[in-house]
This record gives sequence, structure tokens and C-alpha cells, in this order.
Amino acid sequence: MEIEVPGAGGKEAMKRALTFLAAYCLLLGPASADKLELKKKAGEYEVGISIDRNPPVVGDNTLEVTITDAAGNPLKEAKVLVNYYMPPMPRMAPMNYKEQAKFKKGKYVLEMSLIMAGPWIIILKITAGEKTTTAKFNFDAH
Repeated sequence: MEIEVPGAGGKEAMKRALTFLAAYCLLLGPASADKLELKKKAGEYEVGISIDRNPPVVGDNTLEVTITDAAGNPLKEAKVLVNYYMPPMPRMAPMNYKEQAKFKKGKYVLEMSLIMAGPWIIILKITAGEKTTTAKFNFDAH
């Protein structure tokens, strides 16, 4: 069955229109994927987290943590323990994970594996020298 588009040159015009539509959808898909970004003050630091998907999804999600001092300088020599968990629910096994983030290109990075949709909490334990600071973030996974 052939579909004719009035005034557009028949099959060739239809092919061009479908090619344009397919290219538009391919370009629009990756461009619309945002990161989830949250910031807060923790002690003397400004702490920001970025999760590669917004909303985060069940499965693997990349967490990036940025920590800056009062002057805006990145904190490079810290240990950043990431505790991410789902709040306890009746008749469900605890979902609580602790991992050390690795410093890469000015950020502390960790791959989080979220095993269920719903509310999650991230607690960062930041240790620099003799000082330890914590920051807490809440988010929902879909």
C-alpha cells in the first residue's frame, strides 16, 4: 500500500519525512536525559551530589560527589564513605550499602546499584585529616 502526501512528491517526500522524524527522535532522546543534582552545606563544606539519571532508576546509577571549602576550592585529599539505603519497611530485608568513593577528575565517584523503586537516602561521611563531616540527601528511584 502506498501513501501519497498531497503536493509533496509522493514516496520520496514520505521517505524524507520519516528519515527526519527518526533522526529527530534519536537526537531528542539523549538530549532530554538530565542528571539529578542536589547541594547542601555540611560543616565548613559545600557538598553536591549528581546522579547520572533524573529520576534515578532501578539498576546501576553513577554518583558523583563534589566537595568544596569556604573559598570554593575542591577537597581532594578526603575519604568519602557513601552509605546509601532504603528506609526500613515491614517484612522486607534491609537494603543498606556502604562503599568508599574514588577520587577521579576532581570528583568522588561511585557506581550505586539500586535494587528497588522508592525512597532512598544517601549519607556521606567525609573525613579530611582529623575532621569528619556528614551530609544527608534524599531521592526517589523509579
